[in-house]
Amino acid sequence: MFKSQLLRDGEEPYKPWVGQKSRKRADRKAYWTFVVAVCLGIVGAAALVATGYLSVKKHNFCLVMEDNFEGTTINDKIWFHEQQTGGFGNGEFEYTTASPNNSYVKDGQLYIVPTLTADSLGEGAITNGYTLNLTASNTCTSSNTSDVYCAVASNSSTGVVLPPVQSARLMTNFSTAIKYGRVEIRAKMPTGNWIWPALWMMPQSSVYGTWPKSGEIDIFESRGNLIKSKDDDTYNVMHSTLHWGLDSMTDRYLKTSKVYQLYRNWYNQQFHTFGLEWTPEGIYTWVDTPTRKVFSWKFDQSFWERGQFPTVSSNGTGYSDPWPKNSLAAPFDQKFYLIMSVAVGGTNGYFDEDDMPWSNNADNARKEFWNAKDSWYPTWPQAPEDRGMLVDYVKVYQLDGVDGAACPAK
Repeated sequence: MFKSQLLRDGEEPYKPWVGQKSRKRADRKAYWTFVVAVCLGIVGAAALVATGYLSVKKHNFCLVMEDNFEGTTINDKIWFHEQQTGGFGNGEFEYTTASPNNSYVKDGQLYIVPTLTADSLGEGAITNGYTLNLTASNTCTSSNTSDVYCAVASNSSTGVVLPPVQSARLMTNFSTAIKYGRVEIRAKMPTGNWIWPALWMMPQSSVYGTWPKSGEIDIFESRGNLIKSKDDDTYNVMHSTLHWGLDSMTDRYLKTSKVYQLYRNWYNQQFHTFGLEWTPEGIYTWVDTPTRKVFSWKFDQSFWERGQFPTVSSNGTGYSDPWPKNSLAAPFDQKFYLIMSVAVGGTNGYFDEDDMPWSNNADNARKEFWNAKDSWYPTWPQAPEDRGMLVDYVKVYQLDGVDGAACPAK
C-alpha cells in the first residue's frame, strides 16, 4: 500500500526551505522585485497613454450650420435642390426634383423619398411620346442646359425612356462650405432594391481640375437591397470613401475606402448618427460615436505619392502631379459642401452586376431597369418613412483659425 500524501483539513504543507534564513531573504527579494516591476509597468503605461493623448493636437470647432427641420417646409436659405435628368455621371435611373413628393419636412424630420415617374406622368409617357424638358421649365441646375442633363424625350422606336424614378438631391453649395471641420447627421436609411442613399461632400470650387482631381468625400453610402444572407452588402453596411485621382480611370478610391457592418439595428431600421472630422492632419468618419471610426486617414504623405500613378495615360498623354507640393492634404485642403441624396440604380459599377436586372454596358440600361419593374418595385415599401431617407438633424462645424478666420467669442 502507498501512504496518502493528501493534507488533512486545516493542515499546512511542509516547507522545509522556509525555515532557512537565506531562503526567506530570497523570497522577500523576489516578492518586492515583482511588486516594483508591476508598479513601474503601470506607471510606464500611464505615461505612454498620457504622452499619446497630449501629443494629439486639440482642435476647436465652431458651429456654422444647424438644421433640426422644425416647421413645415425645407429651409431654402440652407438647402438647394439640384434638378437634372442625366444620371449625374453614374448613369443613375432617377431624375431629381424639387417636388414635395420627393423631399419635404414632417414631424421634425426631413424626408427624401423616391417615387415612380409613372405616378405623375403615366406609364405611357415613360416609353414613348413625352418630352421632359427642365430647361424649358427653367428648373434645370446643370451648367450645360442644352444636353441630356436637362432634357430627354421618350421614343419607343429608339428605345429611349424617361428616367423611371423621381427623387431628390439637397445641397449646401450656396449656403455652407467648410475647409476642415466636422459634420454630424442623424438619419435613417431607405429600404428597397437598387435604392442608393448617400451623405457626401463635393468641392465648392474645382481648384485642381475636374473630378476626381479636386476630390470627393463620401461620409455614408449604402444599398437598400433586401438582405439574402449575413454576408450581403446592403442596408446593413456603411461605406465611407475618399475619391481622388487624375481622371476617372485613375480614381484611387479603393486605397481610401472602408466599410462598417451592423449585425442588428441596421441602418434602415433605426436612426444612426454619421460623422466626419477633418483637419490639416487627417480625416476620419464615424458612426454613432466618434470612437467608432469607419475610415481614418492621416495626411502623412502626398496623394500623388499615395496614388502611385502611372506616368502616361492609356492614350499616351503624360500625367503630372496636379496638387501643390506644400500641402499633404491636397486635394482635401479646399472648401467642400454637403449633399444628401437618394439615387436609384446606375451603370458605374456600384451595384453587383450578377444580381442586377440591367447591364451596365447596355445601350439603354434605363429601359432594362424599367422593364424589370415587377422584380424590384415590390421590394419598395409603400410607407414613405420606410422607402425614403429620414434626417433628424444636420450640424456642420468649421475648424477655428482656418485662413485667419476665428470662431466667434462665446
